Amino acid sequence: MEIALRLADRIDWLTRGASRLAAALLLALVALVFFNVFGRYVVGASPIWAQELEWHLMAPIALLGITVLMLENGHVRVDMVYDRLSPKWQSSLDLFSMICGVVIACLFIKYSWGFVDNAWSIREGSPDPGGLPARYLVKGMIPVAFALFALQCAANAIRHAAALKELRHG
Repeated sequence: MEIALRLADRIDWLTRGASRLAAALLLALVALVFFNVFGRYVVGASPIWAQELEWHLMAPIALLGITVLMLENGHVRVDMVYDRLSPKWQSSLDLFSMICGVVIACLFIKYSWGFVDNAWSIREGSPDPGGLPARYLVKGMIPVAFALFALQCAANAIRHAAALKELRHG
């Protein structure tokens, strides 16, 4: 179990790195929105590429953010029921939900693969004049982010399994 817990720690380290990237992208998004609003209302124009860049930044922020929520235990749960459960049942429920998270993430990866592969094969860009040329990069974040999500759910599952083992023997 010690090896598995060390692996979980390394996955947490990776997720913390993703959280720093998401935070940096969020700051860039705030600055970009300010630029676009200023351009629209003060200058009278905002370039198409800058407007598209907003969602190019928002996609990885959201995709990486769900993984960070798993690391920080910020995911949605019915706490008024959960808090009344014994520690053994809480760990069991958490273990089950993390296993479900891994399965769901793998399904997202599987079913997004064709969508992403198609975007990469044609080097998909914006259909709008003046838009950004590399839309395929944003779409490529889908399987990458869900792979990280699956890893983080697996790390959490390892910890919940360890807690269950300790509750049984401890």
